[in-house]
Amino acid sequence: MANPMYGQNKLDDSISNHRYIENKQAFRTFDWSDLSLRVATESTDAKTDTGFTMVDGEIVESLWDGDGAAASMVLPAAVKGALTVFGFRAQADGAASITFTTASSEYFEGGSICVPVSNLGDAFIYARRPTLQTKWIQSVAVGAGAVVTISSAHNTFIIAATATNNQTNIGADLAFFCETKGYWRIGFIGSELGSGAINATFATSTV
Repeated sequence: MANPMYGQNKLDDSISNHRYIENKQAFRTFDWSDLSLRVATESTDAKTDTGFTMVDGEIVESLWDGDGAAASMVLPAAVKGALTVFGFRAQADGAASITFTTASSEYFEGGSICVPVSNLGDAFIYARRPTLQTKWIQSVAVGAGAVVTISSAHNTFIIAATATNNQTNIGADLAFFCETKGYWRIGFIGSELGSGAINATFATSTV
C-alpha cells in the first residue's frame, strides 16, 4: 500500500532542507538578518544573570556585563539546521563567567576553533571575519590567537568576562549551529577591548 502521507512527508523534508541550507549560509557568513530578535529589554544584565533558554532562529541582544552573578544559558534542542546566536551588547569585562549548556544528552561537535587577536579594538569589528569551528583539530595557531580544542563529549562552553583585555566587548557575537543532530558547532566574532587578547577562559568542557 502506498504511503498516504508521502506528499506531506516530501513537503516536510523540503522545508527542513531549505531551513538547513538557509541557516548554514547565515552561520558561515554571520548574516543574522533573517533571525528573530530578543531585544535588550528582554535580555538585560539581570535577566541574563538569572539565565534563560535560548531559542532556535533567534539572536539575543544581551546587556550582560559580567559584573554580577555567573550567567548560565541553555541551548535549544540540537535539531539539524538549528541556529541560535548570543550577542554581547554591553562591555562584558566584570570577571564573572557565562556558561552555555547543551540540552540533556546533546554535545558540542568535536574539532577546534582559533579566535584571532588583531588589536584593532571594537571600532573595527566589521573589518574582522568570524571564526568558525573546524571538524579537525588545528595544530598551529594563527592570527596571534590560541587553538581551543573541542571534544564531542563536551556539553558546556564557558567564557570569562576578563577585565581590561578581552574579546567580549560590545558587538561580539557567539553563534551555535547544528549540522548533525545532537551536536552544536560554534562560531564567534569578537569585539576587542584593550589589546583584544582572548578571554582568560574560552573553552568547552564536560559537566
